[in-house]
Amino acid sequence: MHMSKKALQFIAFLFVVVMLYAMWAYTGRQHTATQTYTGKIEMQEFGADSGHGNIVSIQPFMYPGDYASEQTFYDALDKYVHHAALKGWLHKNTVVSFPEYLGTWLVVAGEKKSVFTAKTVHEAMTQMVLANIFHFALKYYTGKAGDKSAEALFRVKAENMASIYNNVFSKLAKQYGVTIVAGSIVLPSPEIKEGSLKVHDGKLYNVSIVYKADGNADGNIIKKAFPVANELPFTCSASAGDIPLFNTPAGKMAVLICADSWYSQCYKPSVKEHADFVIVPSYVEGNGAFKKPWPGYSGFDNPADIDTTDIGKITILDGWVRYALPGRMKQTGIQNGIITYLHGQFWELGSDAHYVLVSHGETIVKQPGADASVVNLWL
Repeated sequence: MHMSKKALQFIAFLFVVVMLYAMWAYTGRQHTATQTYTGKIEMQEFGADSGHGNIVSIQPFMYPGDYASEQTFYDALDKYVHHAALKGWLHKNTVVSFPEYLGTWLVVAGEKKSVFTAKTVHEAMTQMVLANIFHFALKYYTGKAGDKSAEALFRVKAENMASIYNNVFSKLAKQYGVTIVAGSIVLPSPEIKEGSLKVHDGKLYNVSIVYKADGNADGNIIKKAFPVANELPFTCSASAGDIPLFNTPAGKMAVLICADSWYSQCYKPSVKEHADFVIVPSYVEGNGAFKKPWPGYSGFDNPADIDTTDIGKITILDGWVRYALPGRMKQTGIQNGIITYLHGQFWELGSDAHYVLVSHGETIVKQPGADASVVNLWL
């Protein structure tokens, strides 16, 4: 059976279109960071060395360009850990904490330069969709989340995200001989296999991984139990009762991802297992957000034990101090803990960061004097 001349012309035209698209989609992906933080890194220290270990909380200032590749991501984070090493803060019983969503922005890794030079998140994501249109379409039409676009993008990039995240934090932990709480990252059905992070085609969760000093990931994965309103359309809730504890050289550690630190039920495993300290990787969107009125809890009902008259009356920072880690820890008897905030400029999205920690039962709240900071809390 012979094809008509028009059919052959159409196939040839289609072939040319596909080739031109492929040339556009796969060029311009190999580039260096378009922008990275070069400002002051503020170093703060609380408490005194009693031989029980310490928490080094790294609040980096990140740009989209820091996520261009595995090397740019490593370079962006290594400079902070290196500063802590120069201060003499890194020992075998040190835990280094990174912030929430630090790994989530790896969704742009390996993308075209136009993604990083976009003016808005929407423009950047549109560029990503266009450059991955076939893979995106498959994930979009098989997706089940409320926000199918966000779900599809994270599924398209999941393996690459997990690989970079695992490689960089494993390398840093082994290089400096410390335990690392690797912030958080959104991934589908993650698991730890033979000391490395792997993903599967399942539900999306906001998770954190702990890396030991030998570079291996701990087998327990922390999954966020209380995603906030803008996460719920594409991430799933985990059980507050399943939040694991970790035996580290500095003591027994609990890790609560951001909003989980606002809910009393998330502290029950910590109390039951006699945690020595609590680490909270966090992210607060918006420049100067801490000064704005506190809108109440996001995504879930306000707990019965809060004063709802505070809503709209106190600041967001006051809310964090009163109802998150410092306020909740008073009910547990745990004496040490710290919140690690992500600071950065992600296209038009800014962020805010403070020092919020509990040192030997005393709550400490302070505004950093620089955009990026490293805080050492002696246990």
